[in-house]
Amino acid sequence: MMRAWVWLALGLQLGCGGGVDPRDLDGDGHPAELDCDDGNPTVWRSVTGYADTDGDGHGEEFQPVTCVGDKTRGWTTQASDCAPLDATRWRSVPGLYADSDGDGATSTGTVTGCVGDTLAGYREQPRAPDCDDQDATASALAQAWVDADADGVGAGEAIAWCPSRGRTPPSGHVLTSGDCAPRDTRFWQPLPFTHRDEDGDGFVVAVEGTVCSGTHLPEGYGTEPLPTDCDDHNPSRTEPVERWWDPDGDGYGDGAPVARCVGPRESSPGETFRGGDCAPGDGTRWQPRTYASRDGDGDGHLSPATGTVCSGFWLPLGYSTAVQDDDCDDGDVARFRTWSVHADTDGDGVGSGPSTALCGAATVPTGYSTQATDCASQDATAWRMLGFTYRDADGDTYTVPQDGALCAGTSLPTGYATRPMSGVDCDDTNATAYRNVNAYADTDGDGTGAGAPTLLCTNGQVPSPWSTTDTDCATEDATRWQDLTASHADHDGDGFTAPIAVQRFCTGKTLPAPYFLEAVGNDCDDADAARFRWRFLYRDQDADGVGATPRQVTCIGPGVLAGWSLYGDDADDSNPGIQTDEAAEDELSLLLDL
Repeated sequence: MMRAWVWLALGLQLGCGGGVDPRDLDGDGHPAELDCDDGNPTVWRSVTGYADTDGDGHGEEFQPVTCVGDKTRGWTTQASDCAPLDATRWRSVPGLYADSDGDGATSTGTVTGCVGDTLAGYREQPRAPDCDDQDATASALAQAWVDADADGVGAGEAIAWCPSRGRTPPSGHVLTSGDCAPRDTRFWQPLPFTHRDEDGDGFVVAVEGTVCSGTHLPEGYGTEPLPTDCDDHNPSRTEPVERWWDPDGDGYGDGAPVARCVGPRESSPGETFRGGDCAPGDGTRWQPRTYASRDGDGDGHLSPATGTVCSGFWLPLGYSTAVQDDDCDDGDVARFRTWSVHADTDGDGVGSGPSTALCGAATVPTGYSTQATDCASQDATAWRMLGFTYRDADGDTYTVPQDGALCAGTSLPTGYATRPMSGVDCDDTNATAYRNVNAYADTDGDGTGAGAPTLLCTNGQVPSPWSTTDTDCATEDATRWQDLTASHADHDGDGFTAPIAVQRFCTGKTLPAPYFLEAVGNDCDDADAARFRWRFLYRDQDADGVGATPRQVTCIGPGVLAGWSLYGDDADDSNPGIQTDEAAEDELSLLLDL
């Protein structure tokens, strides 16, 4: 076998061949002398043609086709396809005007167009000139003006540009002209005005004209008739003001006023801009003010009283414009506050019974309270009703829903609550039983129960003879309580398993022998403990430890069977002294030296 392979390799290297008819090398039925390509059985006939890549029946002049067969596609005898990759165009037409974007406007000058059945993209006659023949939205040139101050309005001589889609005017140019202040970004258009405020005081004089502006008229110009300025060159002087003679200097004058165009801080000595002084000779008082309350006894608390008093900025001490009833006895400085109180007989700070009105000082009179909610008027530890919604009668901190109310102090007494404490009590008469659990009868005492669940009120633990699980498959056998499946078995006890059909067993912690859940090895014969593994073996007829092909798969144990070997490259299996083929090795060396 080695020698045949070596001679075959040598033959391929030296180019040896045989068995092919030299008159028809590709076997297509056409002799070599008539076959334009005798190495390709799909072509044989010589033609003068051209590659037709796009299948429009017109070929590419510079891609000739000279050899075809009966089923050869993608060629034609027609040449000069001007668009080899576009089946809609193949012929060249001179003297056309380009209209690539189809907007009806054409480029200047004639061109030779590559077209198909129609002249799409071209016109036979010139149309209006197109400044961008790749954009159907633009054809005619537009105008733009220099915008030196970048305010969006230009000025000066216009330039022409093509407004193609996505293109903006050249940098520094805009589409709007007429900037009246080309170097000032704030102004670009003249706007009319009818009033002007030169000194910026918010008062105007009537003047008409125009001024270079932005979106709105600049500061100091307007069209609204605002208050008239009596002096538009001085922002402190806006309109004539009235002045009064003020002999006491309190800012309020007396007598008839005089009108003057002056600022707020401008005045002649002894003059003021306010009149009506009710005390012309007293600088601390100048205007009568009304009051609604007065402190008659001087204790700092007022009682209702109406009238007027000559005052300054504020009413004098002891008067108020608000109706105040703080003093219940305005003739006694020791009593001023009216208390609505209830008798507090147990001294817990909460009273009961009908209210009583008392005139006193700043604190609640002794033996009384402003509250009348004492539910235990003779018990100082309880004074208010507190509601409860949960009850813990056995003191185990687990509660049952129960609504009610108790007379209590700062909090509910023990055993009452407004929300669940540790949980819901299943027996509020027994402090050792407070939680319901589902339990299953465990008749064999193996820790696993079965049957229908039973609800038990316990301390949270399932007592014996009950269980929290119900999966016991053998309720009368404590050694078995769960179902386990087996998919492997070791019937011969050699420590190696073989697959079996899945079986289910009612058992304890583990499967019974000889069953296993997972494989341990791959026993090739589970009926014979001496054999447990598969191996490829070669027949060793001369017992030299090396066999020869063919090989076969054999089920064996720890060692190899007599007369067989794990190795299969013996060159002569009838002679124990020969294991290699020297001639084949020499031929292989010769081949490798070439």
